[in-house]
Amino acid sequence: MNSWFRKVAATTLLSLTAFSCMPHLATAASPALLWPTDSVIYTIYPSIFSAKGDLPGVTAQLDRLKKLGVNTIWLMPITPSAISNNGHPNVGSPYSVHDYFAVNPSYGTPDDLRTLVSAAHKRGIKVLLDEVLNHTSWDNALITEHPEYYVHSDGDAKNPATIEMAFTYSDVAQLNYANPDLRKYMVGMLRYWITNYKVDGFRFDCVNNPDGPNRRIPADFWREMGDAVRQTKPDVLLLGEEATPDLALKPFSLDYAWRLFDALKKSATNAAGVQAAWQYEKDQYPAEMTHMSMQDNWDSPRDVNVQGGLAGARAAAVFNFTNTDVPLIYNGMEIGNAAGETNPHGAIDWTIGDPQMPKFYQSLIQLRNKNKAIRQGGLNWLTNSAPAQVLTYVRSGGGSEVLVEINLSTTEAKGSVPIPEGSDWKEINLDGAGFGPHTAGTQFTLAPKEFAIFERRAPKR
Repeated sequence: MNSWFRKVAATTLLSLTAFSCMPHLATAASPALLWPTDSVIYTIYPSIFSAKGDLPGVTAQLDRLKKLGVNTIWLMPITPSAISNNGHPNVGSPYSVHDYFAVNPSYGTPDDLRTLVSAAHKRGIKVLLDEVLNHTSWDNALITEHPEYYVHSDGDAKNPATIEMAFTYSDVAQLNYANPDLRKYMVGMLRYWITNYKVDGFRFDCVNNPDGPNRRIPADFWREMGDAVRQTKPDVLLLGEEATPDLALKPFSLDYAWRLFDALKKSATNAAGVQAAWQYEKDQYPAEMTHMSMQDNWDSPRDVNVQGGLAGARAAAVFNFTNTDVPLIYNGMEIGNAAGETNPHGAIDWTIGDPQMPKFYQSLIQLRNKNKAIRQGGLNWLTNSAPAQVLTYVRSGGGSEVLVEINLSTTEAKGSVPIPEGSDWKEINLDGAGFGPHTAGTQFTLAPKEFAIFERRAPKR
């Protein structure tokens, strides 16, 4: 038995014992930790984030991220990915897991990860690991040591040759969550990273794919998993790559605002679709549920290209950072990085970005961080006369009100909006935005992709 397997076996045996002592997990309703609404999440793909593409390269930029205003970093998978893949395709995906318990040697050592987590915590930054529970690479040791953990085309759980691929992804093998030992293995693995590296939580890949009763990972496992890891860390943060009400708070306290993401991509001709997508979240989910607002991620092209340039990216960001959701920055957005399509592998060139973009994001995050109305307040949509082009809404809370007007279209927008009574609105100018000045009134004129933000003390009612 090699050292890797001894480590896994010992950890798994410990988890089997602990997990089997909690028969109530399948039905217990553990109180879900509500996601901190003042979070600003930053996704890091370590291999493209720095010149060397390693964990020390991430640690070296923590001060910059702290200055930007980030308080949560999500590391894309830091485990080793497929090496040989046993004759199957190898597309170089970090989501093709070779070893669930190891740090990718190209990223550094286990101590490099511990140093990163410790340095982040000293700066008040939480650290999330990206976990891929749905599938493994074809050269993962589980393929031969535990073929019963996988879905088989012939029903023979002992035959590695009949393990099925995951979805249409021929580079990865599909795990089978009907197997109770696999469930225990995964819970033990998550506890391992919490205990040994002091991470704050996890982002889970492919949570509800396909959606509905035929999910590869059933809802009851996710509930069991949430209850179990909270036995180890009661305040663990759980982010699910999903957008389904039945998983809200069971166990995920943060999910993907996919409808908003899609609506923003189409907003140049249908700004009203953004409001409709936001309203869907409020109507279909528990009031306590939090969603993640985004305009760029690993699975999409760069936002400056999707949104029609830097001005479009800024307009989308204003919405994502001033609505009720938790905003996400994908690494490189803060310089207006336009390189790379879906699943980018090229290193970010931090020297060629737009010099105004970091100033813009820093001032936008500062606005969010200092204003309780934006972080925790309510949102009231204002009906304007150009709904296909313009979003207008007011955030209220903590004794203040914030009025936001955004022209998401590619043409000038003129119209009217019934803003709340009073003439004491003061415009908030964001560094690097390049717009203004504006006056808060019942009439507005906004250039393509232009926005205006105003603030005032909440009037006494």
